Amino acid sequence: MILKCQILLNVIILLIITNVSFELKLSPKAAWNQIGTTVAGDRKGSAGSNLSQLNEPVDIYITNNDILYIGDSYNHRILVVHLNSSTNNSAIGSGPGPDFNQLNRPDDVFVFNASLYVLDTSNYRVQKVALDGSNVTTVAHIPRPGTGPGDPLYLYVTNEGNIYVSERLGHCIWLFFPNSTTGHIIAGQSRQKGSNSDQFDEPYGIFVSDVGATYIADRKNNRIMKWSTGDSYGVRVAGDGKIGDTPKQLNSPTQVIVDTNEYMYITETGYRARVVRWLVGSTWGVCIVACTRSSGIEATQLNQPHSLAFDRHGSLYVTGWGNHRVQKFRILDYS
Repeated sequence: MILKCQILLNVIILLIITNVSFELKLSPKAAWNQIGTTVAGDRKGSAGSNLSQLNEPVDIYITNNDILYIGDSYNHRILVVHLNSSTNNSAIGSGPGPDFNQLNRPDDVFVFNASLYVLDTSNYRVQKVALDGSNVTTVAHIPRPGTGPGDPLYLYVTNEGNIYVSERLGHCIWLFFPNSTTGHIIAGQSRQKGSNSDQFDEPYGIFVSDVGATYIADRKNNRIMKWSTGDSYGVRVAGDGKIGDTPKQLNSPTQVIVDTNEYMYITETGYRARVVRWLVGSTWGVCIVACTRSSGIEATQLNQPHSLAFDRHGSLYVTGWGNHRVQKFRILDYS
């Protein structure tokens, strides 16, 4: 019994809940079941609009009471899934449309201080919504570029209430302070794509640490960049900047989460379609989920994974943008 408890301690995670955001601590020895379970969307990967289906989901958020919020992009809604109860799925928002109670391609959702923050992509705004869908307010306006779409795609809300937004085709990161709908660019000032340390080529997912370090999945540059507060350039912390199939390379990274041990968990949406774990400062990463080296609809596969999240037990959830589903990969306890 003592041995069993010790083994569990070696792999267990610690979630420290603060304003529904959390610090994540995972043992480097932690592993996950390679057979995923579909918890939202169609198991066979078909798109649809009823409450058991999804249409190109992008990002997800899981609260400490096991409620899953999904940016159900082309259904123009946030799908709400109660993971451990018989409560039926529900939806927040309708559309597409620009009205106050409508959404138009909501790609990302974040929970902070008992409110949803929804990145309403095609309306170029962030909406703050009560958990029951009421009390909608606009808390951020993302300026459109002079020519062409900017396509804001991911957001992150810190414990101070600061809102970070990645602008995919504007190749930059915005920061909005509380009580201000006007933001400023903190990374990628030129809004021109490139591969220099002060540039991005389609930035996707964002993670902000407690000390203000911002991690960005720089998709077409096949790297993860880390920006410290006040810096005008970033540092590459994962990937060598070239698409490829070696352990030191990334293949179109779309999301990054960093735990307190500075291990990064990264979704790759390219042909490898997998999740990797990569220590900040290391020159290589290790596949932890969907390691078949191909995309597909099998329970062991992903198809264009766009985001990931962990529940309070350490199980891993991944959105399959191309499979129109969310899969759960249960953490193993080695017992």
